[in-house]
Amino acid sequence: MSGLTTTEHREEKRHLRERSHTITRHTIPSTTHTEALNDVEEGVSPKHFDTTDDLATINDQIQGLMVPGEEDLQDEDYSDEEDAAPTTGQASPKSLLSTTSSVVSYVSSASAYDILLSRLGNSQVDPFSRTETMDHRIDQDQSSAPRVSQEMKDQDTKDEDADWDFWAKVISDFKSVTTKELSSCIRRGIPSSLRGTIWQLLAKSKDTKLEQTYMQLLNQESVYEKAITRDLSRILPHNQYVQSTSGKDSLFNVAKAYSLYDQAVGYCQDILCIIGPLLLNMPEEETFCVLVQIMHRYGLRDYFLPQSNFLSQRLYQFSVLVSENIPHISRHLEFQGIQDNMYAARWFTSIFACKFPFDFVFRVYDLFLSEGQDVLLRVALAVLNQNQATILALEHDNLSRFLKNDLTEVTETTVDDIIHYTAELCIPNRRLERLAKQYQADAARSNSSDANAIESLRRQNKTLSETVRELQRNLNSLNREHDAIAKELIESKMEIARVHDENDALRQQSFDLKRALEALHVEVESRIKTEMSALSSKNAALMDRNVELEEQLATMEQTVIDMKLQFLESENERDSLDRRLNDLKRLMP
Repeated sequence: MSGLTTTEHREEKRHLRERSHTITRHTIPSTTHTEALNDVEEGVSPKHFDTTDDLATINDQIQGLMVPGEEDLQDEDYSDEEDAAPTTGQASPKSLLSTTSSVVSYVSSASAYDILLSRLGNSQVDPFSRTETMDHRIDQDQSSAPRVSQEMKDQDTKDEDADWDFWAKVISDFKSVTTKELSSCIRRGIPSSLRGTIWQLLAKSKDTKLEQTYMQLLNQESVYEKAITRDLSRILPHNQYVQSTSGKDSLFNVAKAYSLYDQAVGYCQDILCIIGPLLLNMPEEETFCVLVQIMHRYGLRDYFLPQSNFLSQRLYQFSVLVSENIPHISRHLEFQGIQDNMYAARWFTSIFACKFPFDFVFRVYDLFLSEGQDVLLRVALAVLNQNQATILALEHDNLSRFLKNDLTEVTETTVDDIIHYTAELCIPNRRLERLAKQYQADAARSNSSDANAIESLRRQNKTLSETVRELQRNLNSLNREHDAIAKELIESKMEIARVHDENDALRQQSFDLKRALEALHVEVESRIKTEMSALSSKNAALMDRNVELEEQLATMEQTVIDMKLQFLESENERDSLDRRLNDLKRLMP
């Protein structure tokens, strides 16, 4: 142990924090950094960093702590280039940003180790050092408050009960820790202040080249940028940091970089859910490295690959395991028509981060990074088992709503019960492999029958295509007829409109004539009456005149008769005279 006094050690440690703070001010702060600096309790440390060392020396000291384990996962097929941990710890001088990000990672590790040293320190503590430390913590909280989630603050009391000797051993000599001992402590919960560092150790994610790749990807454009931006406000809406400007920027950067890094997967909304809890415990570039490991080494990318049936296989395994372990729930869900993909699909694709509170999600991440993605099946079974009384009491829409939303409201006690049930539940790998083979066999048979059905459908499609072409020709003919009829209809409508106009005009004319006729009838009657009266008067006068004329005629006729009689008499006299004359002539000689 260094011979420095407590006061000197405290001053040099404060100087180291100031140097790390100067570096991290230009990068995205992390919960690991914040809590590492906030939770330090001053004491005599068994290890001392000389303040005169440059960044390379800090790198050499920290790199020795970041030794990846070999017993946490099996059957790793990930390439050496992506899985290898850096040996030199030096960032390439080609990019100032990548160099800074690497230094931030080392400072983060140093901070975590600093916490362990303070936890393990003896009672030789300056009584004023705690006051100074608390003042420094207040300043740190004000500068990084958006990143610290409420769930992580609630774990401070649990961190006090953590086995700090064990976690110091994990960070300092990861390879020497047995898998059984590590799993046991992880199931009890990783201290929140060390969670980011432990996650990186479990995932074997430290890779300077990959961090440099991340910095380069940030300068490129992705076709998914609009989709990522649209989904940012929908992801984890109740988390203050995730919904802050810096949180959204960090989410956007990591999601965009991964969409460029793994173009076969591209982008999916659940990837944002996976990134959220990581960002709350480490910086962007470390989050990106862990995300790459989660997707590739842990096989989570199989859920997102196009034309992949891995999610269907996982849901099939889950359905069978539910029927085997909690059959009454399985029967109830089947009776209510609730299928597993209606509520459980996003549990697996987002590592339970899509809906569940962070204190639960962090514990699931602990198990996931330690035991692999098969543990998600046990966690899902534990969640259903924990809520079986409520599930059995609900029906139909209420049950569906509970499984999708209310089921995620877990308490601190519930989290411990779920993790305990998960630890107690044993699902052999052979059983999962057998279920996977069974699903593949069923899928193959389904594909074979589907092939025959497809061939039959092709023949039917050919026949239907001919029918469609014939119908298309008929349709074209009908369309032409329709156009002609439509044209005639338009003309008929125009003619009808014209006739209606004429009828209206004739109706108006008839109305006018009727009124004129009625007026004329009155006038004619009046005129006829007047003329008849005049004619009557005239006729009366004529009748009187006629009577007079008749009387005159009678008088004249009588006169004529008299004259005729006189004429006859005169004729008779003339004849008589002629005879006398003749007689006289004869008498005369």
